[in-house]
Amino acid sequence: MKKPRILLLDDEESLIKWLSYALEKKGYSVFATTEPETALTKIKTEKFDCVISDIRMPHIDGFEFLRQVRRFHPKLPLIFITAYGSMESAIDALRDRASDYILKPFSIDELVARVKANISKPESEPSMIVGESKQIKRVLDVVKRIAPTDTTILILGESGTGKELIAREIHRCSNRAERNFVTISCAALPETLLESELFGYKKGAFTGATKDKEGLFKSADKGTFFLDEVGDAPQSIQMKLLRLLEEQEIVPLGSTKPIKVDVRLIAATNKDLFQEVKQGRFREDLYYRLNVIPIVLPPLRERQDDIPVLAQYFLKNICNREELGEKKFSTSALARLKNYHWPGNIRELKHIVERAAILTDSYYIKPEHLGLPGMKGRKLSEVEIQEIEKVLKQCSGNISKAAKILGIDRKTLYNKIKKLKIKV
Repeated sequence: MKKPRILLLDDEESLIKWLSYALEKKGYSVFATTEPETALTKIKTEKFDCVISDIRMPHIDGFEFLRQVRRFHPKLPLIFITAYGSMESAIDALRDRASDYILKPFSIDELVARVKANISKPESEPSMIVGESKQIKRVLDVVKRIAPTDTTILILGESGTGKELIAREIHRCSNRAERNFVTISCAALPETLLESELFGYKKGAFTGATKDKEGLFKSADKGTFFLDEVGDAPQSIQMKLLRLLEEQEIVPLGSTKPIKVDVRLIAATNKDLFQEVKQGRFREDLYYRLNVIPIVLPPLRERQDDIPVLAQYFLKNICNREELGEKKFSTSALARLKNYHWPGNIRELKHIVERAAILTDSYYIKPEHLGLPGMKGRKLSEVEIQEIEKVLKQCSGNISKAAKILGIDRKTLYNKIKKLKIKV
């Protein structure tokens, strides 16, 4: 198991030597320094699980150190060490977004308890990504690696594969998580309106511009901007996006004065941008600026193992939201979901589950409740045979027990066994 990493900052050399030795004996990896500048450089370039710092230091006080840490690590646990007579300072530290404080004198066991408590604190907003397949785990591994950086990301995938959800997950895990996450689709608005929404405008820039308006990029300053359907961006917008990426600045409509913005851009598209470049519809220079780290989301039909997991997740949420009581999918309904081709991907699955949950009165949602096309096709018969045989085997041929698991009555199962010529 990887040791948790702690950065220790205190101007008292003998104290940090003792704490380093004691924490390492307790199973932690420790980097210790008496220099705040060294500590800040380390925190910017390396990953730590917790920071322990004194409040009173000669060159830079703990509060200024905390403010600088929070600029690029909003959620990194930071514990202040403070003297017994400085309770007011400790309270001020908590107000200034310190994680915790410990009063001198303290034992190493007290400090370790504080470290453990802060490292293991649950995040305020849990991940919304659901799935257990190798494909989605690979995507989440990439997300984990790139989230702490400011690198531009391009998310590629069919419509409905969850591109915005991945963008939100990157933001949630980033150093910008406490800042704004702003999103707009390039396909949602006409060119002139899209330009004014993105970059803002000055009073008098066009008819109806009666006052200055801040654009969405400015609203996302210090945060994350998710630009969906970037493949549909008009040429005028593409040129301005290139300037944003190269110069970190925007120019509102009706102005000649650029405005500096600090935005992490995540773009997404369901188009083949390389082909769009070849066809002259997308700027080549912008394509390469966006395509620094591409994330390709697999279609739902290629992550079949996730279909039952997603379906049951959606069903539980919908039943809770609409106060429908508990509902379950029958085994045959899950098999049907798993073997459908899902042209609309996760979005289509969610809608299908919602419709079935609301319109079905029974506890079990069965294949006929799903309303999927091709219900009488050969493929479904094969799936049904496979599922019924599997459940019968589990139940040692007990038809009543198997019917209950499949979510159908005993007579229906008996008729299916006869019709499909299944051996019991």
